[in-house]
Amino acid sequence: MKNLRRIALGLVVSGVCLYFVLRDVKWREVWAHLLQMNLPLFLVSMLLMLAAYFLMTWRWQHLLDPLQMPTSGPKASPATSAQGVRGHETIFSLYGKMMTGYFFNAFFPARAGDLVRAYLLGRSTGLRKTTVLATIVIEKAFDGIALLLMLLLSLLLLPSVTRSTAVGFSPDTLAWAAGVLLVAALVGLALFYLYSDAIARLVERVMSKLPLPASVRRLAVRLIETFAGGMHVFKSPRPLVSAAVISLLVWVVVAGMFATALASFDTPFPAELVGVVGLLFITSLVNLGLLVPALPGNVGTYEALCIAAMAFFGVDKELAVAFALVFHVGQLATTLAVGLVAFWMQNLSLSEMRPVEEAAEREYREFVE
Repeated sequence: MKNLRRIALGLVVSGVCLYFVLRDVKWREVWAHLLQMNLPLFLVSMLLMLAAYFLMTWRWQHLLDPLQMPTSGPKASPATSAQGVRGHETIFSLYGKMMTGYFFNAFFPARAGDLVRAYLLGRSTGLRKTTVLATIVIEKAFDGIALLLMLLLSLLLLPSVTRSTAVGFSPDTLAWAAGVLLVAALVGLALFYLYSDAIARLVERVMSKLPLPASVRRLAVRLIETFAGGMHVFKSPRPLVSAAVISLLVWVVVAGMFATALASFDTPFPAELVGVVGLLFITSLVNLGLLVPALPGNVGTYEALCIAAMAFFGVDKELAVAFALVFHVGQLATTLAVGLVAFWMQNLSLSEMRPVEEAAEREYREFVE
């Protein structure tokens, strides 16, 4: 029933986005833009996406380093217990699990791929799934902070945008919101590192007094406890600092992916969009917006976010639609192709796909209950 509700919500969000994106589009012009693309250059942008995934894996490895595997169990050994996860899992093995997770995200709602990734690493190392999930929650927090920083920087440096009425609000409003959220996130991260247990207890007391459904309160408290527990593992801030730096590098590479994909179109985009500031803006706005629930693969929401970001720069709608569609399809196709290979390398078959997803869902239910 919960899955049906999530799917229904995703259908509504994606359907509304697709309606506004595709209404009154001149498809002949969209097709003309697509026919004039530089395909080899576009494929380079997809390779940059895979490079960004590899950097995400490197960051995950840094976050996993402080964890110690159980001293007993079929997958543990004295040597690997002393060395932590890196002694057992190579970066290429972790990359396979990362890409398998993204493969699942293309088919299942609510970003189930993150749960699958935690499940696969727990299965191969003996680590508790909730412990692995804590590192994933932390890396998502770093992604959010890095993207907010990029968005705020781009809005502060953005040239005068008289066309901002096309999206219904001023960039100044968005800059204030991004600034407040960024400061709150940085202060919250520092406080969690210093006082994680006390903050977890405080949140639990506050949530118990709010008029929210019990399931929502449990999930919020469990996420905070998991995040606090994950932060507690880092007795030295060094892995966190490394992860923060790599997070910025990840999204710089993603901005390069956007730049290369934009350059692959024969029709030139506005100079402000393809400049450094414009690239930071579209990269951060699109990826922050993907936190909104939608259909698997972010169908509809991805296109709407790309077109909304381009509206700030007065990009012709047909050109924006052409870019959004081919860029999203290219990412999905590349992720599915690489993810399918990675999936097979986990010694799983396609027939086992549903049981693995169900196992991840069970881990999630145990996590929230």
